Amino acid sequence: MDDDERTPRRDASERPARPTRNRDAGETAETDAGRTRRRFIWLTGTAAMAGLAGCSGGGGGGAETTATTTQSSGSTGGVPEAYATATSLDGTQRNPDSLSSQEAVSYQDEPSEGRQCSTCRYYIEDKNGDGAGACAIVAGEIAPEGYCVSYVEYEG
Repeated sequence: MDDDERTPRRDASERPARPTRNRDAGETAETDAGRTRRRFIWLTGTAAMAGLAGCSGGGGGGAETTATTTQSSGSTGGVPEAYATATSLDGTQRNPDSLSSQEAVSYQDEPSEGRQCSTCRYYIEDKNGDGAGACAIVAGEIAPEGYCVSYVEYEG
């Protein structure tokens, strides 16, 4: 059997048509569609990466984020001076320069499923009699019955 008999040949009418050149645009319709598709994919990927970068909080991939809040009490992390570098229930010292914002940890003033700040290892108890405490890892005043996603039960 000859090679010609095994491989059917196409005549010119069976070949796919080449894209026609649009003389006004200076491009082919197929090339233009390819560029549009590539641009869409690039924009989608760029938007996804920007979204992920915004969600990461700029940290090193750990559970804690370091986004800070606008601090109303100077460099104390949004709390009275007595709390600025106080220690939490488990002895963690508060560092006003590396606190997560309340928004970043989804802080709320109510407990969640029996978990509340006053039983968290990072909670700093009320030091000035106003009923609010602070947190070793979250900026701002913290209600004892509050809750956030950084909650870790204190076992003391």
